Amino acid sequence: MKNRDRIRQYDSSLHVHFGSTGERRAVTALSLNDSLQVRLDGKRLLWSNSAQGENHECLLEEFGSDALAGNAFEAMQHALDRYSRRRVIFSRVKGAVKWGLLPAFGLIFALGLNMYAARMTGITSQAAPGPSGQVNEQPAFNPGAMQPGFAPPQQPQNLQLGNIPGLPPAADPSIVKQAINAGTKAGKYAVQLSQGGKGTVYVFSDPSCPHCRNFEPELEKLAADYTIQLFPVSVIGGPESSTAIAQMLCAKPEDRANYWKKIVKGDRLDAPTCPEGEAAVSANDQIFRKLNFLGTPTVVNTSGEQTPLTLPNTARAISQWLDQTKAQ
Repeated sequence: MKNRDRIRQYDSSLHVHFGSTGERRAVTALSLNDSLQVRLDGKRLLWSNSAQGENHECLLEEFGSDALAGNAFEAMQHALDRYSRRRVIFSRVKGAVKWGLLPAFGLIFALGLNMYAARMTGITSQAAPGPSGQVNEQPAFNPGAMQPGFAPPQQPQNLQLGNIPGLPPAADPSIVKQAINAGTKAGKYAVQLSQGGKGTVYVFSDPSCPHCRNFEPELEKLAADYTIQLFPVSVIGGPESSTAIAQMLCAKPEDRANYWKKIVKGDRLDAPTCPEGEAAVSANDQIFRKLNFLGTPTVVNTSGEQTPLTLPNTARAISQWLDQTKAQ
């Protein structure tokens, strides 16, 4: 087999064999993990690394002329430069995956999980966090007992939601209808966002809920044709939402629609709270749970029926659904 000069990288080692031009024609494996250095000394190539110390040099190869030694030294320089460039490229790709792609995939997964949880099961629990972070069972409580005019009648037994496993029983539409009508007439639980000629739409929404914020442009489209009665709740945002809602409900009725547009965008209100507003938020939250709504936003028609779980939250889809249910 004909001898050749070879300098090849295998993992973290550099295999050197000057089989054609070298005098010794030895095969040497040099570690690339220990700051390898190669030096030209006349007709010799010397190498050292950090493990041995700079003052301890080893003979790599001897050559018959200065020209051959110079060519060999340039070949070693080229091999080391190529290794350094590969390390830089690999480091950048690794960093891009670690700090770019992985967080992006994680964010997409988290958003998808949040959408599913908020729509399907995120708001069905009757438990609420206590002051110390522990979960305390909500008392069996009728908001109408404290807030006259917003007391739904007792629900009949054995109400089902189409035999869908894992979902709580839905309130009868007639129960929902009586509850939202009582709350609207009381004048202190709902906010009228618009006045339309095609009918009334009731919406339960949390200003801190991402899905509710995304739904706002569609709600504005519906407001062009329908009267929108909005029941603000804090089932997603907790104290942050309840404070903003209480400030809104303590304001004059004609100012509440504009206040809602502000708080649903995340803006803070420069307005006081009041006991009546705080009690109204609590009552809305209780009614939301009593009626077993699955998440926010929840859209209800005048018959007390909720939009189907598979219906997109778009103005066009909801408008078509309202026309269909009205015709039935």
